[in-house]
Amino acid sequence: MAKNRFRLGIDIGGTFTDLVLIDQNNGEIISKKTPTISEDPTQGITNGLEALKESGIDTKDIEYFVHGTTIGLNTIIQRNGAKVAFIVTDGFRDMLSFQRLRLPVPYDFRSRHPEPLIPRDLVFTVKERLQHDGKVVRPLDDNDLETKIDEIERANVDGVVVCFLHSYINPVHEQQVKKRIAERLPKVKVNLSSELWPQMREYERAMMTILNMYVQPKIEHHFKHLKRRLEGEAVPATPYITQSNGGIMNIETASKYPVRTLFSGPAAGVIGAQDMVKKAGYENVITFDVGGTSADISIIENGNPTYTGNNHLGGFPVMLPSVSMFSVGAGGGSYAWIDNGGMLKVGPDSVGSTPGPACYGTGDKPALTDAFLICGYLNTESFAGGGFELDIKKAKLAVKPIAEHLKLTIEETADRMIQVAIANMFAEVNNIMEHHGFDPREFALLGYGGAGPVLTNFLAEEIQVNEVLIPPLPGTLCASGALNADFIHDEIMTQQVLLNDISIDELCDRFKQLEEQALKWLNSQQVENLQDQQLTYTLDARYQHQAYEIEVPIELEWLEKGEKEKIRDQFHQLHFNQYGHSNQDASIEMINAHVRIVGKPPKVVNQELEQSLENPVSTTERQIMLKGDLYQAPVYTRTELTYGHKIKGPAIIEQHDSTVVVLPNWTAKVNSYGHLILSNEKGGH
Repeated sequence: MAKNRFRLGIDIGGTFTDLVLIDQNNGEIISKKTPTISEDPTQGITNGLEALKESGIDTKDIEYFVHGTTIGLNTIIQRNGAKVAFIVTDGFRDMLSFQRLRLPVPYDFRSRHPEPLIPRDLVFTVKERLQHDGKVVRPLDDNDLETKIDEIERANVDGVVVCFLHSYINPVHEQQVKKRIAERLPKVKVNLSSELWPQMREYERAMMTILNMYVQPKIEHHFKHLKRRLEGEAVPATPYITQSNGGIMNIETASKYPVRTLFSGPAAGVIGAQDMVKKAGYENVITFDVGGTSADISIIENGNPTYTGNNHLGGFPVMLPSVSMFSVGAGGGSYAWIDNGGMLKVGPDSVGSTPGPACYGTGDKPALTDAFLICGYLNTESFAGGGFELDIKKAKLAVKPIAEHLKLTIEETADRMIQVAIANMFAEVNNIMEHHGFDPREFALLGYGGAGPVLTNFLAEEIQVNEVLIPPLPGTLCASGALNADFIHDEIMTQQVLLNDISIDELCDRFKQLEEQALKWLNSQQVENLQDQQLTYTLDARYQHQAYEIEVPIELEWLEKGEKEKIRDQFHQLHFNQYGHSNQDASIEMINAHVRIVGKPPKVVNQELEQSLENPVSTTERQIMLKGDLYQAPVYTRTELTYGHKIKGPAIIEQHDSTVVVLPNWTAKVNSYGHLILSNEKGGH
């Protein structure tokens, strides 16, 4: 047997840890799901590795290991991160409360900003001041700093974030603070905004650094345990971690910059979805990833993921380049509750895997998974690969108080819980599509994650999408997507200057400098067997006096040949495409120069299926409730379906990592790669 022949992808969700192992010799895929151990997520990985061993896998043969995680994302959504102190320039203590002043939803006067992650009593001001060009106006007041460090010491915090005005131009004062804290409080971590995100806009820069520190202790603790667990399980592969930008990086880089992993797991899912979309022959797809804690939504347009430098999570800006992602606190573990007005709510809080939904046998809160079980969607004996049996009696007992309050039957209440969750998801998807100017009817909806295939058809009807895609292994797509991810890194340099005022040679030198830094980063990852590497160059630019910029792709050749007019033409055209107008006479202001490097490791190759002319055979029937109506639905086993099979809804399709619900008036077909394509027979609404 050939050694070191396996590639392993792992994704740790709030409820389950997913593993996908691929044999590079024959393309065989083994997937496993094991409950996430919230107090020690690496234990879930160990349990998964033990399950692989039971399948006859020698862990010493694993040569490639990629790991995605939602630990950071869930920490922010659930607001249970580190206790952090915040040091700012004197006069800016309320930066986190003011945020951007404007309403989060401009047309809703009741909309409110999120509560800051750091309370005001842990925000400390220090006397110092820099001009916009980095010139020191007021030196750092050492006595004032000493007093504030005394207060921070008494507060017993996990870490300190420093964000001074204009420090992205001149980090001298931030560096002085870090040095002094290290001398006096050596066990306290310090994150500087000038190191983590050296760009203009104080609030966004502060939040990036705060988010990094807020999740860092949990992430670092997890990575240390991960390395020890892998050594204990005799896995020789170097761990790589998925990033928010859809790429991967080594574990040392991820420990230092955990904010880059906030959308780690979901971004890997989008990369896996991109591969599926191409094979299924689609270009425009809404991805819908529902795990135990959250539903993550993204857009694939023209076959490629959409990227942004301006994501939001829990109401906070996440400014690093990343796969454009929108999260809703609604997953299989989200539980139902009654608000002060007597209305039924589902989420955003989750029961996680411990104690888990009531049907797991240890919890007592009515989670969405309990509703799925009560409505007949789930098989009590084969849930999550048969790892444990679901208890429908305990599920009904948990839902009963909600049902009594609503004066409904338990089954009606469970159905209502599902519809509330779908309404929350519909609102988010609708906002996304309106913001981007997309017509959802021109898109398909791709559902994955443990709970995604259960809910995708429901959401498709709500947003009037007529085709639904379900991968062969939807419950573990984030793990398999990580195996197809590239090494991606972004180098950004900020300098606010008019395009007319910077010489083409200086601009070219700037990009060459960023290119050199990007290549250095890729070399530091110590990657073997890269198939290819690519560099792309962009400018963040705007018309002078505008508030926000657009990303302008450029060619390095333009700079080398002195063709600055091509940059101008490209900007004017992009501005017209995005906003419907352009001004050829207006000055263009450059904000950021940006170089992205992509290193491409070997890819996973999927085999095509043989076509069957026979009709699929159901294994049994179950009574299910769909939108208030009862149906007798056939139940199919996914592994027994092959290319050419068609199934009319209502129907249930079971597999070890998820369950697919097919609604009435929809038909599910299997394509040559084993993907399920659900089509609306009416072709519209």
